Amino acid sequence: MDFKFIFAGKSKDDFIKNGIKKYEKILRKYGKVEIIETKDSEDKILNQIRKQSFVIILDLKGKEYSTEEFSKIFLKWKDSGIFKFDIITGGAFGLSDNIIKKANFLWKLSKLTFNHQLVRLIVLEQIYRILSILNNESYHH
Repeated sequence: MDFKFIFAGKSKDDFIKNGIKKYEKILRKYGKVEIIETKDSEDKILNQIRKQSFVIILDLKGKEYSTEEFSKIFLKWKDSGIFKFDIITGGAFGLSDNIIKKANFLWKLSKLTFNHQLVRLIVLEQIYRILSILNNESYHH
């Protein structure tokens, strides 16, 4: 699988930066991983979206899933030939409508409010859990 994580804005806290590095390394065993921290501007984010990628955007209008439910959705995508994913998280004020329109799928992490920096780690960790489920590994327990 091929993942490009597009995060609006730069990570500021060391624990976030270290966590991103940790999950980037872990996720590489499942395929290609690229993590981009770009200026929180519509143009910069839109320019990072790859052609022919399946775009997943974190948004409050998306649907919540358990990890197991989301892994089943990923399996369907994989079975239908989708292997190239761009996963986008916004900054403190979310993403513009023009960016959201690019989404093939809207994902809502939770009804809870999270700091946009922390969301990066949660997203990376959940993708790791999903991939471990799809590969019949024990991490997801």
